[in-house]
Amino acid sequence: MTTPTHPASDIAAITQMRTRLVAFVAARVDRPDEAEDIVQEVLMRISRSASELRDAGRLEAWVYQITRNAIIDHHRAAARAGRTQARAVFDRSLSTEAADPGALSALTGCLAPMLARLPERDRQAIAMVDYDGLTQAEAARRLGLSVPGMKSRIQRARARLRTLLLACCQIAVDARGDVREVLRPAGPCPCG
Repeated sequence: MTTPTHPASDIAAITQMRTRLVAFVAARVDRPDEAEDIVQEVLMRISRSASELRDAGRLEAWVYQITRNAIIDHHRAAARAGRTQARAVFDRSLSTEAADPGALSALTGCLAPMLARLPERDRQAIAMVDYDGLTQAEAARRLGLSVPGMKSRIQRARARLRTLLLACCQIAVDARGDVREVLRPAGPCPCG
């Protein structure tokens, strides 16, 4: 029988640190049940880069920096997954199985004239993010705005576009948010 390489006190310290890390991560993620997975990733990163620790007295600070980086990576991955899911929902809403093609083409017919009625900065924001596929951060950089400023501009532009569309047409959506019907007013349509 071989002797364990870690004394019992080292194992207790590692277990205690792991418990603190799980609590630290759980307080910083949207779904605390994912904290265990993130801590496992942290422990793997620690084992891979243990040789990089220069000052053993700063072990705890080093571990928490790795943990913070893992949390940031987790949030970035979640954001990417959210964008991918949003694109899939949008693509699905444009498919013939998901929505009435006539309703979508009617809405598409309204969209261009309504976009043209928006102020230039609103049109530009919607075009960069919703049509050109830029992230809000990239669009902000190109326009020389802060990211929060760009996010506000996009929200205001989308709200103005929605107001114009709803003033013109009545849009019926299903439970998933897919366009099911576009009802135009009797008489001339302001967007037509």
